[in-house]
Amino acid sequence: MAPSQDRRSLLRWATNSLAAVFAAVLGTPAVLYLLDPRNRKAEPADFRLVDGVRLDDERLQRRDPVPVQGVIRAVRLDGWTLHPNDVLGRVWVVKDPESAQGFRVFTTICSHLGCSVNQSEGCFACPCHNARFEFTGGLINPHANPALRGMDELDWQRDDVDREQIVVRYENFRPATAEKTVIR
Repeated sequence: MAPSQDRRSLLRWATNSLAAVFAAVLGTPAVLYLLDPRNRKAEPADFRLVDGVRLDDERLQRRDPVPVQGVIRAVRLDGWTLHPNDVLGRVWVVKDPESAQGFRVFTTICSHLGCSVNQSEGCFACPCHNARFEFTGGLINPHANPALRGMDELDWQRDDVDREQIVVRYENFRPATAEKTVIR
C-alpha cells in the first residue's frame, strides 16, 4: 500500500505544479493589464502654447471681433515612434471686454455629445445636433438647446516670452452632463 500512496502524492504534486504554471502564464497578462500606464490617472494638465492665435490679430481687434481658432500641439511618443507635432485639440479665442482678461478661450468640443463646434452666423454651432452657443459661451435658447451647459471655458494666460501669444491649460470635459467635469 505504501507505493500507491507515493504515486498519488507525486501525481497530486505534478497536477498542482502544472496548475500553478498555467495560472502564472494566464494570470501574468491580466495583472500587467491592471498595472498598465494607460489605466493610470492622467497627469494634471499644464499650460501649452496655442498655435495660430495672437492677441494682436486684426480679427480679434475689430469693432465686431470674430473668434479665432487655434491648435494645441504636443510631443507624443508612441512606442518607438516620435510625433513632434501631435494635435491635442483646438480652441476658440474670443475677445470679451467684459471678462477680466479681455479674452475668453473655449474648447471646440461640444458640451452636448462631443462633436466639433464651428463658427456660424454670429454664434458657435454644433453641426451634429444643432446646439448653439453665444460667443460668450452661453447657451442660445436654453429650453430648446440639446446641450445641457454652455461651452467649456479653459484657463489661459499670456506667454512669458511673447506677450501677444497665449498658453492654455487644455483639458477635456465629460459631455452630456449639466456640470463641467474634467475627464481624467
